[in-house]
Amino acid sequence: MRSDVEIPATTACRLCGSATAEPAFRMYDMPRWNHRLLRADEVAADHGVDLVLLTCRACGFVMLSSGPDEGYYDDYVNAPSLSPQMRAAQEQQAAAFVQRFGLSGKRVLEVGCGDGSYVDCLRRAGADAMGIEPSESQREIAQTLGLRVEGGYLSEGRVLAQAPFDAFVTRQVFEHVTDLAGFLRGIRVNLAPGAVGLVEVPNFDRLLRDGRFFDFIPEHVNYFTPRTLRVALELQGFDVIETAPAIDGEALCALVSLASPADFAPASRACDTLAREIEAFVAESKELGGKVAVWGAGGKGLSILSGADLRGVDYLLDADPHKLDRFTPVSHLRVSHPDVLRNAEVSAVLITAPAYQREIRGVLESTYEFRGRIALLDHGVRVVQEGGAS
Repeated sequence: MRSDVEIPATTACRLCGSATAEPAFRMYDMPRWNHRLLRADEVAADHGVDLVLLTCRACGFVMLSSGPDEGYYDDYVNAPSLSPQMRAAQEQQAAAFVQRFGLSGKRVLEVGCGDGSYVDCLRRAGADAMGIEPSESQREIAQTLGLRVEGGYLSEGRVLAQAPFDAFVTRQVFEHVTDLAGFLRGIRVNLAPGAVGLVEVPNFDRLLRDGRFFDFIPEHVNYFTPRTLRVALELQGFDVIETAPAIDGEALCALVSLASPADFAPASRACDTLAREIEAFVAESKELGGKVAVWGAGGKGLSILSGADLRGVDYLLDADPHKLDRFTPVSHLRVSHPDVLRNAEVSAVLITAPAYQREIRGVLESTYEFRGRIALLDHGVRVVQEGGAS
């Protein structure tokens, strides 16, 4: 039976949000249940589904437009945990993660932990590990093993009682999530500052390279390459330490750390102190005799000067002819050409243009043979040359 799926010409991309995701690959009459076989009483009502993969023209992300039928995950079974080969791979990965980031004794949360097999691997590796899992049947398996597993989903509004966690793991889950941003924000609010994480998804590059159409299934609504996985994580405030293939190339693993918020303390301190340092330089230079000039009427210079009391400044210099005889906002200094240095008794020059300080200093010394006091603005006012009037 064929169940045709109508997809608009363009759809909003789940990763970047632009309405440029368009149909790229379609498969007809595929199984609508990929995680389990049907019971006898379900066969008559069973039907196939069309899978339409969309590619975003803006960012290249590949996705399905929607997730599987309601109830799909009610009795979801994590079959890989029954494989000795997979169990060994999980134990090795968990041990390496705990060792690399010093997580022995630290709180680690697995998001979407299934039957708890990986939580157990983390615990055996020395971490204080627990999980969260929406599937009741899976959760019950984990709890019978004595593992700590919470029910339901994480969201921005849900902070677990055991939070904050020093690390998180989410394996073979992110590809199922229709709200990428909300999922990652839910994890973030449960993390301690500086927390690290491990994110594992199917390797879309492998699927494409090997023509593995059978890996396109209703429950996998997102298909990640190293680049799109990095973008998804970085957009929600995670620094990606590295991405690498896992499970013999079947999966893609990203190690991340929680990005620190922008630190405005240095800017705040400079805003409070720089104006005072400028005023002090001008006052000291006036006491030494002669006139004081400031060189630089560009955008940064205007911002630098706006907070200072510049009544002791005699000249504002700039070589740009379009600025001559104009006035600065706030401080209202008239712009003069540097040639005034040839005649005026200027004893000190403060250079405000951070990107051109070396060039301007060279012009002062070579073109104008200035031998007076010179100061630069970097982390503050720094006097680089002392001297008398030129």
